[in-house]
Order: sequence, then C-alpha cells, then structure tokens
Amino acid sequence: MARGHLFLIVVLLAGAAVAGLLAVTRTAQSSPAANVTDPAIAYRLQKLDRLEASLEKQLAAEARATGASAPTVVYTRAPSPVASTHEDDDEHEHSFEGESDRDD
Repeated sequence: MARGHLFLIVVLLAGAAVAGLLAVTRTAQSSPAANVTDPAIAYRLQKLDRLEASLEKQLAAEARATGASAPTVVYTRAPSPVASTHEDDDEHEHSFEGESDRDD
C-alpha cells in the first residue's frame, strides 16, 4: 500500500474517532437522566415498590381462590444415542446403478 493511501486512511480514522467522541460527550450532557434529582428517583422507586407489593398480594389472592399452586417442572434427560456398528451385511445384496433387482 502506498504511503499516501496509508496516511489518508489514518487521517480519516482519526477524524471519525474525534467525531464519535464529540457525539458521545454531547449526548451525555443533554441526557434527561443527568437532570433528574435524587428525590425524584426515590419517589419513583417508592411508587414502584408499592405497585410491586400490590401485584404480589393480587397474585397470592388469585392462587388462594383457585387453590392451585405453581406447577412442578420435572426435567428428564433424553436417552443416550445407541452406538451403531457398520458391519458388512451379507443378508442384503447391494445393487448398483444399472443392475436390476429382478431375476430374468
């Protein structure tokens, strides 16, 4: 590869790296998560905890109403494959292309 081509490739890669770094820094600065305060996050987490507790109560009530428990899962392994042997069978005649199975 010629030196000029190599230099051009290096310059283009460096420009792409700088553009990517610039995009990442701008995205990180303007993200909505950067502007959220800790009390807001704590409030949302508290709200999610209350929702989770109510869903667990509802699920427990449904399980009691139907009298069903979680199904039991039983895993069974597939049987191991049988080892086959490739012995010459004299019981069967081998027919080749052009031969017929009929006796004339």
